[in-house]
Amino acid sequence: MGKNLDVILKLVRNIITIDGPSGVGKGTLALSLAEKLGWNVLDSGLIYRLVGFMSLKEKLETPQEIIICINNSKIKLLTNLKEKVCEIELDDKVLGKELRNENVASKASELAKDSEIRNAIMKIQRNAYEEEKGLIADGRDMGTVIFPEAVLKVFLQASSKVRAERRANQLKEKGMSVIMHDLLRQIQQRDEEDINRKISPLKPADGSLLIDTSNLSIKEVEKRVMENYKKL
Repeated sequence: MGKNLDVILKLVRNIITIDGPSGVGKGTLALSLAEKLGWNVLDSGLIYRLVGFMSLKEKLETPQEIIICINNSKIKLLTNLKEKVCEIELDDKVLGKELRNENVASKASELAKDSEIRNAIMKIQRNAYEEEKGLIADGRDMGTVIFPEAVLKVFLQASSKVRAERRANQLKEKGMSVIMHDLLRQIQQRDEEDINRKISPLKPADGSLLIDTSNLSIKEVEKRVMENYKKL
């Protein structure tokens, strides 16, 4: 993992991982907990989007080219609790809408299947932790692969129908048209791919706190997580 045992023992006390499929509320919960605890947030999905963006912008075709670009770039992860967003600074420029389009998302999903790229990204993810400050790590393999030493591992889940409805509302707020049948099918297909992929499959880490968010508000989920964190 690139960390010695003494550092790992310190990490245990102030890292919380939040894993689960899309649409279960991971990002919202992560920022809410970070605000309460005064910690940073690692949005792992945003890092994959960054790599997708770099690949498209620089017209990189092979994993080796992408990894070289990653290693030669100045990447800084930012937690903006005032605006309640996670951001990435690439070579001294903060990226916003550049990372949040469907072409970048599609490329990110494609690149996430490559083990070499995942290993390169893992270094960025692990370096998001600062010893003097805690970290909420949000993703799909945060508790199983990236931070298995976290003091609390949370796994959120919700029915695919509820998640499709949440996504539809987000898209409608942006003025986009939605076909629910297609959206539901896309979510179910993504779930199947995430669960069955050979590299870092989506699953709860051992000892995870499992929460179904289908009928819970974010405050109710946060309360349950904080209750378990205080016990630890």
